[in-house]
Amino acid sequence: MKHLKHSTLVVIAIFVAILGVLAQNAIGNNSYVQSSDSSSQVAGSVVYIENGVTGVVSITDPFINKTTDINVEYAPLDSGSGFIVNSNGYIVTAFHVIGDPLTLTNNNTLKLMNSTDAQNYIEKAAVEGYITNYNPQLGSELASNNLPGNPMMIEAQPDVNSTTERLIQQNLITVKSSKQQIKVKLPGSTAGNSINANLIDVGNPNTDQDVALLKIDTLFQNLHSLSLSSTKPNNGDEVSIYGYPVLSSGMYSDFNQSIIKPSSTSGQFTGVIPNNDTVFYQTNAITTHGYSGGPALNSQNNVLGIIIYSIESNNQQGTVTSSLFLSSNYIIQLCNKNNVSIHVV
Repeated sequence: MKHLKHSTLVVIAIFVAILGVLAQNAIGNNSYVQSSDSSSQVAGSVVYIENGVTGVVSITDPFINKTTDINVEYAPLDSGSGFIVNSNGYIVTAFHVIGDPLTLTNNNTLKLMNSTDAQNYIEKAAVEGYITNYNPQLGSELASNNLPGNPMMIEAQPDVNSTTERLIQQNLITVKSSKQQIKVKLPGSTAGNSINANLIDVGNPNTDQDVALLKIDTLFQNLHSLSLSSTKPNNGDEVSIYGYPVLSSGMYSDFNQSIIKPSSTSGQFTGVIPNNDTVFYQTNAITTHGYSGGPALNSQNNVLGIIIYSIESNNQQGTVTSSLFLSSNYIIQLCNKNNVSIHVV
């Protein structure tokens, strides 16, 4: 039996497996990319992507009779990888990396984040910030006090979700502003240095076209784009995958270093798997959290597709782990639709 799992980090957790091994061991099977000029050029085109929210929320604490505005500068929800397809700042990643993570986790469906989603996420981020910085006992106080208008009790040790819900019920929280914010970190930059990205377009979610097109400002940037292969690979062909694996703690594995850089994993092409009228390719290269949205390349370093899933199957020899990637033809279609110039071979 096969289990499809997106190879991204969902901070609210659950959807991605650790591929049957400890995260640090999975990371250890990857290698940092410094071996040749060609691989260094590829590494220079693979970016780290965070999907999050930003905004301002007003919280009234009934136990100290004070209202505080919480400025959430940025709350990351999800992370993954992407790659440059046009030197003017166009980047391709997986739809699920920049979509609504909760819908993906709960329903295994692709959905863009709307204004209501952003508001819900920013409320929870603000409550967490308020509890951390102002009143660590707020959740317990709300649970143990029978506030007027809502006598229902919640658990004695509430989490951020239940505390937020209780504040909403009592009209003690107001969202003044909220919006989704996608951030891109370029390889070679410092871990804290990011660029805001605009979402241009996405593939068809109804047919699982898990691809998205982003745009960043290229001011003062010298970007190297990758070429796209329009040819189906053959069984046994070499496949290399680049991306930013993360630890089970939710952090990029190399963020303890001053300069970020992608990692790589490799294997062979093993077949075609149709899925909801969309073509997915399979490789025995093993990926883990954070590789989603990264490129799968052939031996000429041309993009064969975009990493979407890890896949686990069981046979007489035990559990076999491999990865699925979306055909590059969907990347080509999305770029052509938006008049983005790309190099196709």
